[in-house]
Amino acid sequence: MATEKKDGRVALTIPRGAANDEPNVFISVNGVGYLLPKGKTSMVPPFVKAEYDRSVAAQNKMDEHVDELLEAANKPLPGTV
Repeated sequence: MATEKKDGRVALTIPRGAANDEPNVFISVNGVGYLLPKGKTSMVPPFVKAEYDRSVAAQNKMDEHVDELLEAANKPLPGTV
Protein backbone atom coordinates (compact mmCIF):
# COMPACT_ATOMS: atom_id res chain seq x y z
CA MET A 1 0.00 0.00 0.00
CA ALA A 2 1.34 3.41 -0.92
CA THR A 3 2.09 5.86 1.84
CA GLU A 4 0.62 9.30 1.28
CA LYS A 5 1.94 12.64 2.44
CA LYS A 6 -0.20 15.60 3.38
CA ASP A 7 0.43 17.20 -0.03
CA GLY A 8 -1.15 14.16 -1.72
CA ARG A 9 2.07 12.60 -2.99
CA VAL A 10 2.53 8.84 -2.80
CA ALA A 11 5.61 6.66 -2.56
CA LEU A 12 6.81 4.98 -5.74
CA THR A 13 9.72 2.55 -5.68
CA ILE A 14 11.10 1.52 -9.05
CA PRO A 15 13.12 -1.71 -8.95
CA ARG A 16 16.79 -1.54 -9.77
CA GLY A 17 17.59 -2.90 -13.23
CA ALA A 18 20.62 -4.71 -14.62
CA ALA A 19 24.03 -3.10 -14.26
CA ASN A 20 24.04 -1.83 -17.86
CA ASP A 21 20.45 -0.44 -17.74
CA GLU A 22 19.61 3.23 -17.48
CA PRO A 23 19.78 4.37 -13.83
CA ASN A 24 16.53 6.36 -14.14
CA VAL A 25 13.01 6.02 -15.52
CA PHE A 26 11.40 8.91 -17.37
CA ILE A 27 7.63 9.27 -16.95
CA SER A 28 5.69 12.00 -18.70
CA VAL A 29 2.06 12.83 -17.94
CA ASN A 30 0.26 15.67 -19.75
CA GLY A 31 3.54 17.14 -20.95
CA VAL A 32 5.19 17.21 -17.51
CA GLY A 33 8.21 14.92 -17.18
CA TYR A 34 9.48 13.11 -14.10
CA LEU A 35 12.95 11.53 -14.01
CA LEU A 36 12.88 8.94 -11.22
CA PRO A 37 15.88 6.96 -9.95
CA LYS A 38 15.73 3.17 -9.99
CA GLY A 39 16.25 1.39 -6.68
CA LYS A 40 15.01 4.33 -4.59
CA THR A 41 11.66 5.52 -3.32
CA SER A 42 10.36 8.79 -4.75
CA MET A 43 7.36 10.80 -3.60
CA VAL A 44 5.24 11.52 -6.68
CA PRO A 45 1.70 12.69 -7.47
CA PRO A 46 -0.78 9.78 -7.60
CA PHE A 47 -1.23 10.12 -11.37
CA VAL A 48 2.49 9.47 -11.92
CA LYS A 49 2.30 6.25 -9.89
CA ALA A 50 -0.85 5.29 -11.82
CA GLU A 51 0.97 5.81 -15.14
CA TYR A 52 3.96 3.77 -13.95
CA ASP A 53 1.66 0.94 -12.81
CA ARG A 54 -0.22 1.05 -16.14
CA SER A 55 3.06 0.87 -18.04
CA VAL A 56 4.31 -2.10 -16.01
CA ALA A 57 0.99 -3.92 -16.48
CA ALA A 58 1.15 -3.32 -20.25
CA GLN A 59 4.72 -4.62 -20.40
CA ASN A 60 3.76 -7.72 -18.41
CA LYS A 61 0.81 -8.36 -20.74
CA MET A 62 3.11 -8.02 -23.76
CA ASP A 63 5.65 -10.39 -22.21
CA GLU A 64 2.91 -13.01 -21.75
CA HIS A 65 2.15 -12.93 -25.47
CA VAL A 66 5.62 -12.67 -27.01
CA ASP A 67 5.82 -16.37 -27.85
CA GLU A 68 2.37 -16.32 -29.46
CA LEU A 69 3.29 -13.27 -31.52
CA LEU A 70 6.61 -14.74 -32.66
CA GLU A 71 4.95 -18.01 -33.64
CA ALA A 72 2.25 -16.20 -35.59
CA ALA A 73 4.85 -14.06 -37.35
CA ASN A 74 6.69 -17.16 -38.58
CA LYS A 75 3.57 -18.73 -40.13
CA PRO A 76 2.77 -17.88 -43.74
CA LEU A 77 -0.39 -15.89 -44.36
CA PRO A 78 -3.35 -17.92 -45.61
CA GLY A 79 -3.51 -17.96 -49.40
CA THR A 80 0.18 -17.06 -49.90
CA VAL A 81 1.61 -20.57 -49.93
